[in-house]
Amino acid sequence: MTFPVIPVILCGGSGTRLWPASREKTPKQFLKLAGENTLLQDTVKRALDISGALSENLVVVTHQSQDTLVREQLAEIGIKSAHILAEPHARNTAAAIALAGHYVAANFGTDAFLWVLPSDHFVGDIAALGKACQLAQGAADGGYLVTFGIKPTRPETGYGYILQGSPLENPLAHKVDKFVEKPDLKTAQSYLDAGTYLWNSGMFFFRASTLLEQFKEYSPAILSKVSQSMTAGGKISPDAYLAIPSEPFDKAVMEKSGHVAVVPCDPEWSDIGSWQSLWELLEKDENGNSTEGNVALSGVQNTLIKAKDRLIAVAGLKDIVVIDTGDAILIADKNNGEAIKALVTGLPKKDR
Repeated sequence: MTFPVIPVILCGGSGTRLWPASREKTPKQFLKLAGENTLLQDTVKRALDISGALSENLVVVTHQSQDTLVREQLAEIGIKSAHILAEPHARNTAAAIALAGHYVAANFGTDAFLWVLPSDHFVGDIAALGKACQLAQGAADGGYLVTFGIKPTRPETGYGYILQGSPLENPLAHKVDKFVEKPDLKTAQSYLDAGTYLWNSGMFFFRASTLLEQFKEYSPAILSKVSQSMTAGGKISPDAYLAIPSEPFDKAVMEKSGHVAVVPCDPEWSDIGSWQSLWELLEKDENGNSTEGNVALSGVQNTLIKAKDRLIAVAGLKDIVVIDTGDAILIADKNNGEAIKALVTGLPKKDR
């Protein structure tokens, strides 16, 4: 007997590093940044194609303020019967995944698999991700909580890392020795040189029963409060949901469990966490410039420039980002995402 794979899309976050295109009301997963579809739409299509799941088996966890936008964007790609779990409060990824696990177990059975994916990532090699998904399902069938580790290509300080341990029965999957916080540059270089560390992608694969068992053992308060928040009519109680501890899933469960495996993969992945990372994905001219709209350049190198309704002219500069959204213009060092985040944090809430 085969059990269904239920794609679970985590559709939250504000993506302030991509301000002013990404806003609190319309974060980056709802934007067309790297193609003709939004990142959410691409993620959904990719998940359904790889898993073979029916669209009516799709689960999306989002904030209630984005419920309508999620439904509209799914309808644009022909999906009108997905399961939308609208959180009344943002309580981090542990609560979102526990909510999805509870829902999948109740509606599809405890033997169903969950494939959890962030809604705002880019994948260039679909076939490579598909192979990794098959490996992940095999490990999940053996009782593991499985994460997807991206083979690093540079000493990246913006990602968490996963240290591979001993191989499983299928040697292409490994036990996880440990999860590592975002390192400094020297440490990141040592991880790259070691060849045994992977970037933490935020994608997971497991059986509903395994997930709930591990929550019960390592973060019972989150699981019990999620269960308490689900009313008999399938609604989520706002007051009960607000009482759920706010923790990342890695901290709440993955780092504590002894049943965690990682599948190394190289699917041309990016979390598009900055204008720099988006620039790396986009087509560029012979001088390394990626432009959109009415843009004039002279002596410009390695820039990302997006014009809205007016001409943007740039001369004699390099490594900058210029983003015009009509109501705001950002001009910044393309490589300094932290400065952009700090800038946005200081803006009045209405402008974020």
